[in-house]
Amino acid sequence: MGTQLRTLALILVSAIVAAAADTGSAVDQAACKPGGFTVINFGSTEATGKAGNSFSVFFDSANFQGNNFDPVLRTDMSTWSGVSGSTWHYDFSGYTAAKASSSDGVMTLVNGGGFPFPAGVLATTVISTRGSAAQIFDSDTFFNPSVSFSTSPGLNDFDFQSVALHEMGHGFGLHHNDACNPTPTVMHSTISPGEQRRTLFTAETAGVSYLYPVSTGGGGGVTIAPASLVFNAVAGGAPPASQTLAVTVAAGTAWSASVSTSTGPDWLLAGPKSGTGPGQITVTLMTGALAGGFYSGRITVSAGGVSTDAFVSLSLTSVSVNPAALSFSGVAGDPAPFPQNVTLNGAAGVPWSATVSTVGGNWLQLSAPSGNLPAFLSVFVTTAGLAPGLYTGQISFGLGGLVRTVSVQLTVIVNGQLVVDPARVSLSSAAGSAIPVCAPVSIQVAGTTALDWSATSSAPWLAVQPGSGHAPASIGLCATAGSLTSGTYASTVLITSAAPNSPQSVAVSFTVVPPVAVSDGGVVSAASLTQGQSIAGGEILSVFGVNLASQTASATKFPLPTELANCRILIGGVAAALIYVSPNQVNLVAPSSLSSFVGSTTLNAFNGGVAAPAARVSVAQQAPGIFGLLSNGAGAGAITHNDGSVISRSSPVRPGEPISVYLTGIGPLDRNIGDGNPAPSAPLANAFSKVRLLIDGQEAAVLFAGAAPGFSGLDVVVATVPGLLSQRFPQIVVEVQGVASNQITAGGPSLLNVSPAAVKAGSDATVTLRGINLAPSDAVVVGGTTLPAVYAQADLQTLQVTIPGRLLPSAGSLPLKVVDTSAPLESPSNSVVLTVSGP
Repeated sequence: MGTQLRTLALILVSAIVAAAADTGSAVDQAACKPGGFTVINFGSTEATGKAGNSFSVFFDSANFQGNNFDPVLRTDMSTWSGVSGSTWHYDFSGYTAAKASSSDGVMTLVNGGGFPFPAGVLATTVISTRGSAAQIFDSDTFFNPSVSFSTSPGLNDFDFQSVALHEMGHGFGLHHNDACNPTPTVMHSTISPGEQRRTLFTAETAGVSYLYPVSTGGGGGVTIAPASLVFNAVAGGAPPASQTLAVTVAAGTAWSASVSTSTGPDWLLAGPKSGTGPGQITVTLMTGALAGGFYSGRITVSAGGVSTDAFVSLSLTSVSVNPAALSFSGVAGDPAPFPQNVTLNGAAGVPWSATVSTVGGNWLQLSAPSGNLPAFLSVFVTTAGLAPGLYTGQISFGLGGLVRTVSVQLTVIVNGQLVVDPARVSLSSAAGSAIPVCAPVSIQVAGTTALDWSATSSAPWLAVQPGSGHAPASIGLCATAGSLTSGTYASTVLITSAAPNSPQSVAVSFTVVPPVAVSDGGVVSAASLTQGQSIAGGEILSVFGVNLASQTASATKFPLPTELANCRILIGGVAAALIYVSPNQVNLVAPSSLSSFVGSTTLNAFNGGVAAPAARVSVAQQAPGIFGLLSNGAGAGAITHNDGSVISRSSPVRPGEPISVYLTGIGPLDRNIGDGNPAPSAPLANAFSKVRLLIDGQEAAVLFAGAAPGFSGLDVVVATVPGLLSQRFPQIVVEVQGVASNQITAGGPSLLNVSPAAVKAGSDATVTLRGINLAPSDAVVVGGTTLPAVYAQADLQTLQVTIPGRLLPSAGSLPLKVVDTSAPLESPSNSVVLTVSGP
């Protein structure tokens, strides 16, 4: 390395005693400790570490926000926070434009900051202590702005990731270890240009574990192992695999766990939340709604009045490829077109590789086949040996487990020809819309710098903007539905010029569809069908509206599709998994990412290219709704005995038996199933929050609450029925974290509808009520009057009743319900509404 060696850090230390600050004595390096590390000495006193075992970290917003340095710093924080056997962790707290302060108790990473750097120094960490025990209170790192730092260093650059990792080691108390190791490690005092030391050596892991060891006493009887978990994933890709924490307490001791996050939405799940004696907690991350970045959180386990923490960090890498499509045009026999560029963005160091595929020959090349992010690539095409025509190809990039593609199109033409692209355009709009929908068309001339042209449309609904000009140029073809009825319309735009192949035509197809709309209050739980309630991630919803899909269709396999019969539903910007679609109703599973929302979000419905006005929906963590046996969300619920048979009038619930209550909207689970996928049977996916089952107000012992295996969005609560019941057909309610479901019955009488649905006021009327769990002893209650009815057995049971005109005095809505005259203590059925019109 010779003369190119540069000093990696200069440590300046001041001692803070009470409210007064003065300069402490020179920093000494203590003797090497087992493992090959040293810690900072303040005179004769060895640093005792940082209280709380953590630093809140702020980045210099002007230099480290939203660029390649940003994710690198987060990665280094995660590296130090993930050492097994240590409780140390760095918490990202945001960006700041303020100068670093030695008295604010946080760590600020600054580029420059006015610090007077000695010659040859790359970076400096300033540490402040409090008290005679030399306990670290504040650390700030300054990077030399005159140094060429890079996240992908060349021969003359210094590796920013290695330098920052070294400085963060100083921040919590480690010193240089040059004399302790024959080979340089992260905490070596010098580094050469281009050299990389991005992972911790034994010397570093031993040092951080020495300063911040995992307590074996567990703070009075409770320990968690490991003390920290580190997750890495790619934004938009598969979530990282779950990890586990071992909880150690005395046998028979009850413990409980809670989760907190310092950044981002509720992405951290841990379950179970309680137990007795030694146990295990599964930690699962919900990364679907998270943008790239660094996230931190903690899991606190309490037992016997004491608590201990495990720290969780997530480094989520964002990757992107721009642009997604390239278009080249060349003249046969002429030199190749100029190359175009593709940029690969993402966290520094993420590897990528590319494959090229073409149709019609090997005319497409890339400047490099692989490398590490970030990257700037050139794409080359050649027309040599190619006949005039259109050629297509694709570049596929593999980036950290994701695949991104760039489509490439090459048009080879004869010199002087008019080139119009595309030759066919498809547009769509809602009937009655006065807003034009447009598509761009490019007009080029092969081998000629300019050529006059004009464009005309053959249909009154289609306009060309502009109608004439000089090539090369771009025009817009704009269609307006206006008074057109629903249907598909066709037209042609002719483009004429002095070129030998003039005129050229563009075929335009215009589809006019009925307006797409979501009904007011039309987003409801598919179980309860109650308007105005909040929705939750993973819940089965029904969306009612107009022209939501082109036809009726149902999903046939897992994972459930996100598009069916031209229907797509986005909730919070995420495509929902579709179960059933029709023009007027869609059943779907709400995206699990809604668990990250609080308050409200937007639902967007699309039928092909036509969008409905956005609907606003409120969102909650839980929105339980119990399914009924009928389609109106009321009456008897979807509840089964232990053998799977449905609880009904003829097979009522039995005290002491286990029953299964089927519902949706139970909220987050303790593992990530993936939207549209069936829930597993082993291991079962448990509800993350506390679930209660109330039977006539009595709390049943819950045996399981979570996702129903083999289904998407369907939940189940399995519980033991209390030993004493006040009714044969009890009322059932499920509560999740205090949020109550709709109330249904276990086997009670249930009404679906009444026919006819409307009668005249003042006249006797005979109507038929249809439902299930009805009986010959049932009577119909109209207002406060009980009327006898005639029972019949059909596909649905019926009760026919004649209502005297005196009970129908005026127009309005009249609720009807059923009671069992042989069992007056049983609850009546749900109500159906009879409409009474004027005489």
